[in-house]
Amino acid sequence: MNFKSFCVLLFTASLTACSVYYKTSDINNKLKSSVQNVNANCDKLTGQINSYQIEYASIHCNKKSPELIESERLFSEINGHLSQLNNYRDKTRDEYENFVKYTKGKDKIQSGTPEWKKFKVTKKQFKSDLKTIQSIGEETVEKAEKLNKYVTVNVVPKIQKCVVADYSKSFKKAIDSLNVLQEKLPNQIKSYSNQVEGFTKMFELTHPDKCRELTAELAKLQVVNNELSIITKKVQSIQEEFNARTKGVDLIYSCSTDWEVVMNAQSNLNLEQQRLNELNARIQQVHVQIQNIINSLKQ
Repeated sequence: MNFKSFCVLLFTASLTACSVYYKTSDINNKLKSSVQNVNANCDKLTGQINSYQIEYASIHCNKKSPELIESERLFSEINGHLSQLNNYRDKTRDEYENFVKYTKGKDKIQSGTPEWKKFKVTKKQFKSDLKTIQSIGEETVEKAEKLNKYVTVNVVPKIQKCVVADYSKSFKKAIDSLNVLQEKLPNQIKSYSNQVEGFTKMFELTHPDKCRELTAELAKLQVVNNELSIITKKVQSIQEEFNARTKGVDLIYSCSTDWEVVMNAQSNLNLEQQRLNELNARIQQVHVQIQNIINSLKQ
């Protein structure tokens, strides 16, 4: 935004005898162009700042921290300047419309006429208002840059962000892994069951204790399988709750009250992951123990 590019009115006078006049069409074009430039620049600046405010507001931050209190103060200053800017924008528009009215049907504005006196006021007012608009505009841009720098340095680094879509994928990944394990474990149990059955028939008379150990270890795998099913259902429940509470939400920030949803989901997911790790360790222990018993029977 460069308010220094605002059009500066240049009026050229023509002399006929002792009478001075301006062509109405020339002045109208210059005034209209200036009004259009004011509107375009004000709209652009207002749009940029509004977009920034919408983006900032979308994080739904708790505004009690010192950094966010200062951000709010800077936003308030900028909005005050925008309000002034739009007020002067309205003034230039009204002044132009007034010019159109008092010069309607006249092809020139000649010295000594009522229109001449009115135009002198219009000219002075336009010059003053454009100068004020330029000053306010440049100051607004300066404050917006200050706000952007402040938020970038003091606010953004302290805020974590959760992309809901990406986070939901972590649930899918966890559930997919659980499903793979649930498909794999029953096959392992069946394989071990066949081995235990075979070794029991062979050694139940000579090594009854070891046969009972094999049966006990096999039973442990079945317990693990049941617990695995419970973990899978729990993770699915966590996913469903997270999806329900974040429906229609794309981003959640750590400064938002909604961050609790992310923290609860992560805490519960971590707990189930810990339980799954423990199950995997128990499965491995059973594998080792069964293999050791089988090896001892083969000796």
